[in-house]
Amino acid sequence: MDNKKYILACIALVCVLIATLSYHNSQKETFGAPRFGTEVYWQDIIHEELSQRDGWESLEKEHRLDDGTRVDLLFPEQACEIDWASKWAEGVGQSIYYGLKTRKAPLVILLAKKDGWEKYRDRVQYCGVTCWVYDTRTQEWADKE
Repeated sequence: MDNKKYILACIALVCVLIATLSYHNSQKETFGAPRFGTEVYWQDIIHEELSQRDGWESLEKEHRLDDGTRVDLLFPEQACEIDWASKWAEGVGQSIYYGLKTRKAPLVILLAKKDGWEKYRDRVQYCGVTCWVYDTRTQEWADKE
């Protein structure tokens, strides 16, 4: 094989590898999501349930603040952050910040995907923040005051 054909074969091989890796990565994003969905997925589910079934028609999803940050759910009296139970501390910080910016009470909705979520709820409540827990396995509220 002369040099020209060898170089073209190498380029073709590299292109095939890049295309294969790109396809694999795009499939991973689509089908490789966490078993229990993403936070955004559950945000949509919870928003729909609360606004349609529970009568919170004025519930706003992804409310953008003046600094570009976004409140996951903005209730008439509460600013809510939705987070996985194990990320409770991030939820507390964000909800308090959103509450201060909107002049509303902070609320955290924890997403539970396994047993043991009670300790995380207790930590959120210890910080003085209202906490609801949504069980992603059963798609029901595990704790909602």
